[in-house]
Amino acid sequence: MTSYVLILENRVERLLEVGKLGRVAFRPGYYYYVGSAKRIKRVTRHFNVKKKRWHIDYVSSVFTVLGAILFKIPECELAKKMKLEKIPGFGCSDCECESHLFYSKNLIIENLFA
Repeated sequence: MTSYVLILENRVERLLEVGKLGRVAFRPGYYYYVGSAKRIKRVTRHFNVKKKRWHIDYVSSVFTVLGAILFKIPECELAKKMKLEKIPGFGCSDCECESHLFYSKNLIIENLFA
């Protein structure tokens, strides 16, 4: 199973309508979304204009998508290893995780799991 971490930048305070989650406040900084990459299209769709289907689509269509990192471990296992601030209930409506979206004021790549 393959998963990915999508890295996004948000430069201003925002209040976004995120599907069934409703309005979610986002601070300036960097957001890290953990998703399942069963097919590479699951990752590349974030770099293009798309129909809003999942929670992350409401965010990735507004924030700047900086890149993605692929991992060869399951999505939920990867999300549980993340050591950044959680955005509660985001992207995990089909599992028991607390969140699949994480926040950091600074761009962090090497210490995502520290």
